[in-house]
Amino acid sequence: MWSWLSRVFRSTGAAERAEAEGRIEDAARLYVDGNQRAEAVRVYLRAAETARTLDERREFYTRAYRLARTDDLRDAARRGLALVALAEAEGAAPRTDDERRRLTEAAEDLERLGAWREAGRAWALLEDREAVARVLTLAGDVDELEQLTGRREEAEREGLRRRGALEGFDAAWRSGDRARALAELRAWVTAHGEDHEARAALDAAAASMLREGRCEVEVDGQRVLVVGRFPAVLGREADVSLRGASVSRRHVEIGATAEGFTVRDVGSRSGTTLDGVPLGATLALVPGALVGLGADLGLRVHAGGDPGAVVLEVERGMDRGRRVALVSTAYTVAMGALRFSADGPVVTPTAPVSLNGQKVALPFVLVRGDRVETPGHALVVL
Repeated sequence: MWSWLSRVFRSTGAAERAEAEGRIEDAARLYVDGNQRAEAVRVYLRAAETARTLDERREFYTRAYRLARTDDLRDAARRGLALVALAEAEGAAPRTDDERRRLTEAAEDLERLGAWREAGRAWALLEDREAVARVLTLAGDVDELEQLTGRREEAEREGLRRRGALEGFDAAWRSGDRARALAELRAWVTAHGEDHEARAALDAAAASMLREGRCEVEVDGQRVLVVGRFPAVLGREADVSLRGASVSRRHVEIGATAEGFTVRDVGSRSGTTLDGVPLGATLALVPGALVGLGADLGLRVHAGGDPGAVVLEVERGMDRGRRVALVSTAYTVAMGALRFSADGPVVTPTAPVSLNGQKVALPFVLVRGDRVETPGHALVVL
C-alpha cells in the first residue's frame, strides 16, 4: 500500500514540475502514470487554449478527448475541436463535401453543448438559415434574430429584383429590342458592380452589337456586306475591302445624296472607269452601270429593291460574285426592309418572322449570330 502511494505521490510531484516547466507531454504522461487521467486531460485542455496554431490546438483537444473518461471532460474536448473547425471555416469557407461535413458536425456539437452563438456562426457559413434562427432563439439574442430576419428578407427581395432585371434583359433581347435590353442590364450592373455574372452577360451582349454602320449577312446562302455609313470608300484597305493587283489602298468613294448614289475616284494609282469611260469627276451611280477599278476589277451595279439602296457585285476580278449592298434609306430583303440606326442594322419585317426561334412582328436590331427566318427564306448575321 505505502509503496503504491509513494509512487503516486512521486509521479504527481514530477507531473506538476513538468507542467510548470511547460513540458506538456511529460506532464500528461506522468499524471496518467499516477492514475490521474483527469489531470492529464486538464493539462491538454489548457495547452490547447494557449496553442499558437489551429493544428496544435486540434492535436491537444484530440489527445484530451481520447484520455477523457467522463462526459464533462469529453464535452470540453469536443467543444474545443468544434471551435477549431469553426475557426478554420471562417478563415477559408468550406468548399468540398468533407469540409462541409466537418463544419456541420462542429455546428451540431456547439449547439448541443449550448454554445449557441458559435453554433450560429457555423450554421451561417453553411447557409442554413433555419438553423441560425433556431440557435439565436435558444441564445435569446432577439436583436440579432431580428437583424437576421431583416437581412434574409432583404436578400430575398434583392434576389427577386435581380431575377426581374435578368429576365427583363433576356425578354427584351430575344424580342430584338437590344437597346432597351442593354440599358436595363447596364443599370443593374452599375448599381451592383459585384454581380460578375450579370456584368459578363452585359459585356457579351454589348460586344455582339453592330454599331459600325455595316454588317455582313448571308441571305438564302448568298453573302452580302451591307454598308450604311457614307461616304463609303472601296479599296484594298478601306470600308469595303476589295482584292486586285490594280486596286489601290483607297480607290473610289461612294456617296449618298437625296437624289441617289455617287461615285468618284480618290486619287487611285490605276484610275477608275464608269461603263468604260475614265472617271474624272463625281458621277451618279445607277443600276446597270459597270464600275472598273483599274484593269482587273469590275463592279456591276444592281438595284437594291428600294431607291435608297444599290448592290455592287464583283463581275470581274479575284472576288467574283461578292456582293456589297450600299444603303442610305432601306435595303429590301426577303423578310422586310433593313435600315441602319444608331443602335445598328434594323429589320422591319413585312410579316411576323422567327428571330432565333422566337416569333417577332415589330422592328428589331440585328446582332452578330442572329438567324432570321420566314417561310422559304433565311438571313444569318455573320
